[in-house]
Amino acid sequence: MSASKPQLSEKDITDFVVRENLERYTGAAWQGSFTEYLAQVAKDPYRHTRTAYQLVYDMIMHYGHEGFEDSGEEVRRYRLFDDPFNGGKSAIYGLERTIERLVKFIRSGAREGGKERIFILHGPVGTAKTSILDLMARGLEGYTATDEGAVYSFAWRFGKDFHSEGAPGLGFGQAAAGGDYAGIKNPVAVLPSQMHEHPLFLIPRAVRRDLLTQLFERAGISARRAIPHKIIEGELDFNSKQIYDFLMRRYKGDWLKVMDHVLVQRMVFSESGGTGIAKIPPEGNVETASTPVTIDENFKYIANLISSVSLVRFHGKYVRGNRGLVHYSDIFKKPVGYLQHLLSAVEEHKMDFSEVSCDIDVMIIGTTNLAEYSAIRADPLSKALRSRIRKIDVPYLLNYQDEEKIYNRGLRMARRYHKIAPHTTEMAALWAVMSRVQKSDLPHSTDVPEETRQVLSKLTPLSKTLLYAGEYPPNLSGKERQQLTREVRKRLRNEYPDEGMDGIPTRILQNLFADLCEDDDSDCITPFSVFKLLDQVVEQGPVNYDFLARQRDDSYHDFRGFTTVLRMRYDEIISSEIENSIINVDNNEIEARIREYLKHVTAYNRKEKLRNEVTGRDQEPDDKLMRRLESLMDVEDSERDFFRFKMVSRLTNALTGGTGHIKAGDSGVARIDFYEVYSDVFKVIHRSLYKEKRDRINWNNIKRDLEKHSSREALDKTVEKEGKSDHAPTITLLDNLEKSYGYVYECARPIVLYFIERRLANR
Repeated sequence: MSASKPQLSEKDITDFVVRENLERYTGAAWQGSFTEYLAQVAKDPYRHTRTAYQLVYDMIMHYGHEGFEDSGEEVRRYRLFDDPFNGGKSAIYGLERTIERLVKFIRSGAREGGKERIFILHGPVGTAKTSILDLMARGLEGYTATDEGAVYSFAWRFGKDFHSEGAPGLGFGQAAAGGDYAGIKNPVAVLPSQMHEHPLFLIPRAVRRDLLTQLFERAGISARRAIPHKIIEGELDFNSKQIYDFLMRRYKGDWLKVMDHVLVQRMVFSESGGTGIAKIPPEGNVETASTPVTIDENFKYIANLISSVSLVRFHGKYVRGNRGLVHYSDIFKKPVGYLQHLLSAVEEHKMDFSEVSCDIDVMIIGTTNLAEYSAIRADPLSKALRSRIRKIDVPYLLNYQDEEKIYNRGLRMARRYHKIAPHTTEMAALWAVMSRVQKSDLPHSTDVPEETRQVLSKLTPLSKTLLYAGEYPPNLSGKERQQLTREVRKRLRNEYPDEGMDGIPTRILQNLFADLCEDDDSDCITPFSVFKLLDQVVEQGPVNYDFLARQRDDSYHDFRGFTTVLRMRYDEIISSEIENSIINVDNNEIEARIREYLKHVTAYNRKEKLRNEVTGRDQEPDDKLMRRLESLMDVEDSERDFFRFKMVSRLTNALTGGTGHIKAGDSGVARIDFYEVYSDVFKVIHRSLYKEKRDRINWNNIKRDLEKHSSREALDKTVEKEGKSDHAPTITLLDNLEKSYGYVYECARPIVLYFIERRLANR
């Protein structure tokens, strides 16, 4: 009897919610007087003087990063774009170079390295441009809720005794006098800054620079961090300026009494809440406006208290996005004239709200597709705007492994209801990247060595696709692979800046998988299903799919030929998997063969003799034994000495350089993991053993078993009834396919039948 799960009471649930909510609220809901806030500024002046650019940059750094090698160069991956908020559901794959360039530009803006720019993510449809910005927004929401990412604004407050006649003293000391004029105890009216203004703007500009300079020097950061000009020069918005001036007149220039009316508040960014993040759609919105405040609006208390002051209500996305991020979706779908206000936003840091102008502090970033960007470049009115743009290309992915991750993520739910064969998404991803890569011109470069040029000239769309994923093309020999040095791979990857800006969109492949999942008659979705649909896409031509208009360049952009190439590759894969699964081979036996080979090769390399354990005599290394394995590895006579040297070097490097995993041997002494070091040799010997035994395999019996039984349950019942002997090869094959390669019966069945009928029939 299984143990019962502990039950959660209503109190347990409510206590959990209350506790979690309280922990989140306590820090994020801080508010205090202006003097309390200044004490915080003195402790950490940098954090309290950050601009929107600095905040965004610090936010990205907050989530961390890691480096890795990709195509011969070190690339940095920022963990923010792994989507730590939703378990990776919206993670960005394969765009590390793009994001690294964006972060570089943001860092420049954070350091005020020249004029601010409008960042534009530019690329074909479906390249995660919006997803990048959405994760930046989620990052700001999370970061500003932490102590490290705290952001502050302020509100004006007034007490019930503000208009008391003859009250002794207004401002500081008023509580002691019995009057609550500034609403310190019980405010009757609180007006938050609509523009989420920086509290430091309440310090007069004449003294603000000197004060902040002193604070930076005392904190020891003046040498490495400059005080942002936006903070030094920034001014209060129209409403705050009106209230500030009114109170300064009321208190006859006593700034401290004016500050009694200020309540500094922590602000946590929220796109849905309209704080610090704003997304502007391409149509149907009003970005900025202002309207007079009437007596029946929320401002009525302030309007009554200070009737001589005219206040306005600000409207639009820049009210929401100030101090943070403003995201223009499909920015160039708007008329060019409509976007001219962006110039003042980045050049002067100001925005007009009808007849009222306000200082703003935002990072403006937009997305655009290829056609819209080309159109705006042709518009003469856009010249000034384009001079303020930083364009970041966002291409389709060029690493098929990353492309496959996108398909698998989309199929996560579908896998609960549909069986998908191994290599199905892999073949689709290979086809996709093959459609995007361009033929290299490096074979014609005079500064590339001749041997390297010859190897590069052999790169087909498939081999280039594999190389971009860190895999050596199988059509290259070991010696040829050595020509593809780190520097060569780096140069190849960076040869065409626009590589990946054309080719089949990821969305088309996602739609193909959606179509396949709608077919309830299919027991398993296989690569054959994908090949069929891809052929149908190609048949529809460039009228329906723009990428098909590209001119063929040898085997590049030969979209009809891609499926043929991948069918051949898939045939090789399933042949290897089935052959490896049909016979039970002891890897210890293969390891023993490799060890024996290495013993003789080591003696050969050292020009030494080996002692015969039977006769006790010294004898020459067994050349036939060595050549037997080398013939399996297709080693040419001219390369034998080099191959033998490399075989021993692999073991030496694994033992001394840590390139192989060490595992405990039977005697307790650590020994090398031979399978990891010599995996290619294991596979070749395994195939050789299969060839020795394949003629004894009754494929017709296996075929009959699979055709007769539509499910594994039905096959198992037959085996239980008739005994294992007649069905042993079938059971061995199916068990090994599932254990080693992940095939369920419904997927293994059509693939093995294909192998038997098509592959073996041709032998």
